[in-house]
Amino acid sequence: MKSILYTRVSSKDQSTHRQVNDMKSLENFEVIKIFSEKISGFSVSANERPVLQKALSFVRSNDVECLMVSEVSRLGRNTHEVLGLIEELKKQNVAIYIHNLGTTINKVDSSSEMFTKLIVTIMADLARLESEQMSYRIKSGIRSRKAKGLTTGRKIGSKESPEKFLVKHSDVQKYLAKGYSSREIQKLCNCSPNTITKVKRLLMR
Repeated sequence: MKSILYTRVSSKDQSTHRQVNDMKSLENFEVIKIFSEKISGFSVSANERPVLQKALSFVRSNDVECLMVSEVSRLGRNTHEVLGLIEELKKQNVAIYIHNLGTTINKVDSSSEMFTKLIVTIMADLARLESEQMSYRIKSGIRSRKAKGLTTGRKIGSKESPEKFLVKHSDVQKYLAKGYSSREIQKLCNCSPNTITKVKRLLMR
């Protein structure tokens, strides 16, 4: 199936390599072009993502049969946006392969499309809720510390040694060694992109 890959990460220090490597070697898909973007999917709509729009334009003008993404959240910031994009591609007879679900929707011979779209809807809602809850927990924690008169960062004048920092974040090192992306490590270790960047920098010294 003549296909293109669209990958997206939310911050500059994250890499799309893992998403690309996971999908470009799949059987039954002939990947002719890869589009990669570094932009927040939950704060910027699909229409405001330049690389995604280039990918959709390429689909229209090159007889592409399938758009491949790693997960539903790559397509849009909410369920309405995701389903709208699915319908837009369906009108062009373009299928969508979603890697973490292991499924292809909009296929001509699909006998379970209604069920698949239900799963897509649920996954899109879960991704949105996860992002909102993470943001709420961070802001709530900061407000709570400020209300108690506590600082929200390191004690003024204190400095953590590189060795102590690396020991504290040994889990981040473990996942980096296994080739996990920054996005995946953030979720697994509940840490910030800056923490992962600092670990990488210290390991390269």
